Amino acid sequence: MRFRPLVFVCLALLLLGLAGTLYKVHFPPGPVGDEAAYVLIAGSLWHDHDLNYDQRDLDRAYDTWDQGPYGLILFTRDGGETTYFGKPFVYSALAVPFYALLGAQGLMVFNMLLYVAMFGTAWWLLARRAPELAPQPGAAVADPAPAGPFCLDGLGGLFLGGFFFASASFVYVFWMQPEVFNMACTFFPLAVWAVLRGKATWTWKHHAGLAFAALCLAAAFVSKEPLAVMALPLGVDLLWSRRYKGLATLMLAGLLGALALVGVQYKLSGAWSPYRDVQRRSFESNYPLEMQGDPWDLYKGTDYGSWNGMGVETQLRPLLYNLGYFLVGRHTGLVPYFPFAVLALVLFALGPRDRFAWLVLAGVGLYVLFFFLVRPGNYHGGAGFIGNRYFAGVYPATLFLVTRLRARGLLVLPFAAAGLWTASVLAVPVQQIAPEFTLQSHVRSAAFQRLPLELTLLGHGKLPGYWTRNWGQGTWVLRKDDFFAQENHPDGIWVRGASESEVIVVSPVPLATLYFIARSPLPSNVLTVDSGADRVVVRFDTAEKRSGVPVELALQPVAEDLGFLSAVPHEYFYRFTLATTHGWMPMRTDPESQDPRYLSTFLSFTGGGP
Repeated sequence: MRFRPLVFVCLALLLLGLAGTLYKVHFPPGPVGDEAAYVLIAGSLWHDHDLNYDQRDLDRAYDTWDQGPYGLILFTRDGGETTYFGKPFVYSALAVPFYALLGAQGLMVFNMLLYVAMFGTAWWLLARRAPELAPQPGAAVADPAPAGPFCLDGLGGLFLGGFFFASASFVYVFWMQPEVFNMACTFFPLAVWAVLRGKATWTWKHHAGLAFAALCLAAAFVSKEPLAVMALPLGVDLLWSRRYKGLATLMLAGLLGALALVGVQYKLSGAWSPYRDVQRRSFESNYPLEMQGDPWDLYKGTDYGSWNGMGVETQLRPLLYNLGYFLVGRHTGLVPYFPFAVLALVLFALGPRDRFAWLVLAGVGLYVLFFFLVRPGNYHGGAGFIGNRYFAGVYPATLFLVTRLRARGLLVLPFAAAGLWTASVLAVPVQQIAPEFTLQSHVRSAAFQRLPLELTLLGHGKLPGYWTRNWGQGTWVLRKDDFFAQENHPDGIWVRGASESEVIVVSPVPLATLYFIARSPLPSNVLTVDSGADRVVVRFDTAEKRSGVPVELALQPVAEDLGFLSAVPHEYFYRFTLATTHGWMPMRTDPESQDPRYLSTFLSFTGGGP
């Protein structure tokens, strides 16, 4: 496992070229997630030398995205007299040189540079570790105690390739926001300490390396405050090892770095943090300086979107469900999006383990637990996410849980998981091809449909691609691509032709049976509904059936009391699948129709027709 600079340089040039040339800006419908704020911050710092939001920023946004800065987050402290960008500046500031050369595309190049640097560093660490474990000629082969970050017994290249490039973390390289930056700010301090902790004596160069690690952690803290917990492995290990001078270097450099960055934030925006003691708001389609009325009237006098007054919001039952979803959830699970993190946890459990690995696990665990406790409806990072966006920030740290590859055959499992799930996301790193922004169409595949849907997130609206409508006996949660719920029909809803969907019904009272009337003008169409406890098949092969068939489907609850419905003592979740076999487009059969919908079956909850 020699580190081969030529191989690394060739790979880096390939990936940097991809980041610099992949079509991104002007990509309809516009920015994804938090891209709008971070790109505009870089532009404002470069062109205007400030963090103010003004007409120049809005004009640049339209030059970058045809529909403007969709999802832009701003804050004000004086009711809108002055307006600033509502995201930390540190990532965008470090990306300014790349923005100056390449415009918005430069942020992707900056991300890729950080990502390949992490990969190269991990490769170098692996190559550095391997000779230490090589048995001497004539010596008995022993199982040495781990002395470095990891050793993978000749399969390190395969493991590292999968860890970095068969993971949803790679997708964030192509998102112009700080997920990769956060990864780097937690990975490099751990890498530095993995080398330094084995040194018997230190020189000024070693203290300089530790100061660099501290500055990275300070930047991570300013970018996302909970990442400060990743200083734990270094600080505790230094204290445990009685390296008090090193601990002083870490603390002093980290404190000075954090104060400097926070001071710049205050100087440029009048606030120590864009998350604290400010009024924040997200703007999706209308933007200040062009919208009518008071842009800040919606959340005036609130702490919306801030870190102020955060406390434990979860309860035991939703917490247990979220822990399961964190592992295997359809939209947020480690198995489908970060399968090599699961392997790292397994290898950690198999051992051997050292103190550093335990401390890394504690840091990652506390970071993840924080979001489960205080953001149970947003533990995955909000609507602009692939997998778990918050976990992505500490994902590279899980590499330091691995000390030995005890069972080589285990490598088959994460690669199989990546093939079933992760690869479909990596294949379209910029944006899934879908009729609606962030529809997350990748979860519509059969492999993803076998994974559990995150019921705890449905009520918070944090999973894009679903309708929520109140009909009949409860609240229905439907997939947007298979149900025409945007029409708000007073009697029911049209189902897309030749579709199969999962439907969730939530009721404040227990339901034994679900009732509705099914209509279809197609004699060849077959409707099948299956709850697991009951299965109903409707063939519309007679005029009487096509005019309406009562459907009664026996139900059994799949969950209860997860916080979906407010102001009710209890709630019950029911799941069933609904499939249709055929459909028709009215405009293709009726010369007078301009209806382009592909229709199949109308579900009526009042007895009225389509």
